[in-house]
Order: sequence, then structure tokens, then C-alpha cells
Amino acid sequence: MELLFIAIRHAATIKMVPQWLAIMITFAVSGALHDLAVTLLKWHVIFFFTPWFAVMGAAVLATSKLNLEYANFPWAIRALINSAIIAACYLLTTLLDEVFVQAYS
Repeated sequence: MELLFIAIRHAATIKMVPQWLAIMITFAVSGALHDLAVTLLKWHVIFFFTPWFAVMGAAVLATSKLNLEYANFPWAIRALINSAIIAACYLLTTLLDEVFVQAYS
């Protein structure tokens, strides 16, 4: 599994894919692996972590593009900001999941 992430980072480094795409692929693959783990535990197909992690990857790209830097803030503030971003991505994914489940079921 770690080799996959190294390969994706390497592909971005040698410009096989743009860095933004390597980031999105890394987050999506990580989400897919979480979906697989939960699917194996529950014995029914789960497809929630892949979109959630993809949304978090998009949030990473957005904060980078907007030059949002908070490295100089105290640890507790940084943890709060990161937790808020993760929670917002979760809520957006939940909303999108409900919309698509209603639309296609």
C-alpha cells in the first residue's frame, strides 16, 4: 500500500501527472482503501470514504491555492482549523451522498 503512494508521489515528481492530480489520486486511493477495509468488515459494499477523501484532497488544493497558512498559530488552533476542515468535508460528502442516493435509488 505504501508503495502505491510512493509511486504516485514519484509520478508527480517526474511530471508524469500534474501535482494537483497526484494529490487527488493519493486522497482517492486512500479513501478507496478505507472503503475496502470497511466493506470487508461489514460484508457489504461501502462507497463513502473515496468521495470524502477526494473532497478533502480538493480542500487541500483549495487551501494551497488560497495561500491559507496557519503554521504560526498555536497547536490547539491548528488542530481546531484542521478538524473544522475535515468536518466540513464530511458534511459536504454526506450531503452529496444523500442527494445521489435519492436521485439514483
